[in-house]
Amino acid sequence: MKADLHLHTSASDGTKCPRDVAKHAFDEGIGLFSVTDHDTVDGLSEAAEAAAGLGIAFVPGIEISARSNQEIHILGYNVDYRNPEFCEEVEKVKHLRSNRNRLIGEKLAALGVRPDMDFEGEGVGRMNIARRMVEEGTARDVQDAFNRYLGPDGKAYVDARRVSPLEAVRLIKSFGGLAVLAHPKKYMQNKTLVMLIEGLKRFGLGGLETRYPTHTPDEVVALEATAARYGLVCTGGSDYHGDEDRRIDYRPTPATLRALGVRK
Repeated sequence: MKADLHLHTSASDGTKCPRDVAKHAFDEGIGLFSVTDHDTVDGLSEAAEAAAGLGIAFVPGIEISARSNQEIHILGYNVDYRNPEFCEEVEKVKHLRSNRNRLIGEKLAALGVRPDMDFEGEGVGRMNIARRMVEEGTARDVQDAFNRYLGPDGKAYVDARRVSPLEAVRLIKSFGGLAVLAHPKKYMQNKTLVMLIEGLKRFGLGGLETRYPTHTPDEVVALEATAARYGLVCTGGSDYHGDEDRRIDYRPTPATLRALGVRK
């Protein structure tokens, strides 16, 4: 079964509504997909309804933006996203994101860059800010916006307070979800991957996103070996935000499908 377990919608920083993301998955021949919007579950019900109508399998997800000494994203699958207590915790995470966006807006304004947008609007992230800057001509493209303003070396970068990776894993696990370390290549490169896995596994980390558009075949092999060593399932996804993004050909193993609660 072809799958994509990492897609974003307009509920966070994607360009398409959840229903259209489901249609995108269907058109790509994907039989199983997950919407993993940043720090929100607002698009999941619409995506689930659309998936049912298209006859493809759907796993509800979320991508929590956490931070320790670096930014670390934790994917959560099959979490009880309708639980009021879980939604309350997610609202706290969303507040941290919106506060960061406000500070970015203030820094940009001080630099004479004033994108016409609500920085604290629902689902807004740095990708939305970058796209608006491109539309208004203050950046050549999204990468330029990140390089000059929004990325870690950018003039308007804000290293805002986040939940810790441990808190993110615990939150997902405590509401019945599978916690997965997202796009781990950078942790392999800076030699923090093993430390992260060993630190988070005891609190419920269950998977590693081994298939990802920027992972080379050799890196996939190395990541899969690391996952096996620590008893983690392997997941994969395109990190889709819009049609400009790269695709992947990912087919989950029976162990991953079981961990996701999916019957093949």
